This record gives sequence, structure tokens and C-alpha cells, in this order.
Amino acid sequence: MPRPSAEEQIAAAGVDPNSALAQLIRENSSEQDMALLHPAEAHDEAGLPAWFRAYWRKQHPEAEYSAADPASGYPHAARTLYNWMQAHPSLKPEPPPQPTPPPEDAGAH
Repeated sequence: MPRPSAEEQIAAAGVDPNSALAQLIRENSSEQDMALLHPAEAHDEAGLPAWFRAYWRKQHPEAEYSAADPASGYPHAARTLYNWMQAHPSLKPEPPPQPTPPPEDAGAH
């Protein structure tokens, strides 16, 4: 069964095709990238798309990935990162909040 193309995965995820996330999907959706995955991963319970799995495996080649594991060996951190990527398709963190000065009477007793 062929894996979806990068553009199909971008559309299925509802990602802006001009975003950094879309580019990351394209960079991790080649046939070579998909060859990193076990065929059983197409039907497991991990809930992670093929492009993300390829990206994660390239970043963590030392990890053990088992088709017998319902999560296919992906740690909870993988799901957290995937959710963050979906929420931040620019792949840039939000700027930290600006510090607020203490009230002027905070030092008075």
C-alpha cells in the first residue's frame, strides 16, 4: 500500500502549504524516508503521520521501534512534539511574555 504523498499529507493535516511545517513534511516524505518505517505502522495506534515518524526516526536512530508495541516504540514526547508542531506551523516558539514592572507601591509598608 503506497504512503500518501507530501502534498496529500499537508492537505490532510490542514497545514498551510507555505509554512515551515509544510516544508518539514516535504523534507520527510520521500520514498527513502518512508522506507525507514515498518509497514505495520500504517495501522498502529500511535496516531502519528508517516512524515513525522520518518522525521523522528532520523533524529533518533538509536531508538528501538517495534511493530509489536501499540505505539510502535515512539515515546510520549513524540506525540507532544507533533502536537506542538501542529499548533506552531511556523516551527518557532512564541516569544516569552514581557516582564511586568512591580506596582509602584509594592515596596512601601
